Amino acid sequence: MKKIMSMLVGLFAIGGANADTEASMNFDLENVKPFLSRLSKIVDSGINDQKVNEMLLFTSSVPVEDQKDMEFTVVYKGKKTPIRYSVFMDDIDAPDLYFFTSPELATAIESEMSKYSNELGI
Repeated sequence: MKKIMSMLVGLFAIGGANADTEASMNFDLENVKPFLSRLSKIVDSGINDQKVNEMLLFTSSVPVEDQKDMEFTVVYKGKKTPIRYSVFMDDIDAPDLYFFTSPELATAIESEMSKYSNELGI
């Protein structure tokens, strides 16, 4: 069953200025790879085709009604920045993707999510 992609949550920070900030959205599984590929354009390094494929395989491996996390580091605006990538498989082909990272990068990811959903007409 195909689930329409929709925005879940905006952006929020917990624990002060240096705390991780969340950017999240629900996706149809078929739209995950194109979105992840777009992230390579907003970071200096750390998300290439190999990382996108790794993240896609990771996403697809999460059982329905389960959640898994992976962590990695990117370079964003010249600075090493950790990302916690979390997937909750809401339905068989509809993962919720969460990115926990610096407030600045989370804002950029959220902006890309908004652009992508607008391009898809949802």
